Amino acid sequence: MKNYVLNAFIILSLISVVSCNNDDDTADNPEEVNQVIGDWQMYRSESLESTLDEWTGTEWTLVDRWFKSVFEDSEILITFNSDGTFMEFYATVETATGTWEKIEDGRYLYNYTVDVDNTNDAFVGTRFITVYCDNTYSVTKENDDRSISYYRTRSTTECSSLITYNVE
Repeated sequence: MKNYVLNAFIILSLISVVSCNNDDDTADNPEEVNQVIGDWQMYRSESLESTLDEWTGTEWTLVDRWFKSVFEDSEILITFNSDGTFMEFYATVETATGTWEKIEDGRYLYNYTVDVDNTNDAFVGTRFITVYCDNTYSVTKENDDRSISYYRTRSTTECSSLITYNVE
């Protein structure tokens, strides 16, 4: 009888450990994996610009300053689809397409589909998305720490209290 109780206890313990490990696996959680799916509207951009600072008597010195642009009712839109593709729009006109994916550090990345004879450098390079809450994220371009774009889901108010902007 002791062996039967001991074996039953061991089997139940193993089942509970396996069950806990499966519950903790968030990679299969579609809500987390698909945070960017939907329609997004640019509401703000920030750029670090070199501006004239002061005259030294022989030349002007430069200083880097952050500037912001706020768009109350922007028509710069992006739609992320569940199949890993996206489309950018200006109003109702499609301006670009590409693919997106979630990366290991929790952010997302996306790349434009570029034709071989592309001459528009704006579509070259990987973009990284940092999600701040369920309706707000920022976009930075690989190897470019001088500009940031902010998006929110359409017809919502962004969660600005969770974001450290460079310009208030």
